Amino acid sequence: MTNQADWIKALTFAALPGAQSVELTRTSKVEDGTPTVSYALRSYDQDGAVIGDDRDYDVLKAAMGPLERLSEAREADFSMRLDLTSKALKQNAL
Repeated sequence: MTNQADWIKALTFAALPGAQSVELTRTSKVEDGTPTVSYALRSYDQDGAVIGDDRDYDVLKAAMGPLERLSEAREADFSMRLDLTSKALKQNAL
């Protein structure tokens, strides 16, 4: 089981510069008998607008690795959003 501090550390590391908040969404489905898991990572500015992510693949993979590992402990689809100023973490089941 993972704890809140692990999520805060991983989401903070994954956030883009200038972000006010960062959100990870994980969804899964089975298509043609093959299970698929998808992740979406979005950073938001102070106005709530998505910040474009043009990081190099290797840099993005380094940011996503810890988040994917933390996500493996969860069975259901979810989103996790962190306010980077207050460090408030909000979880939602999808």
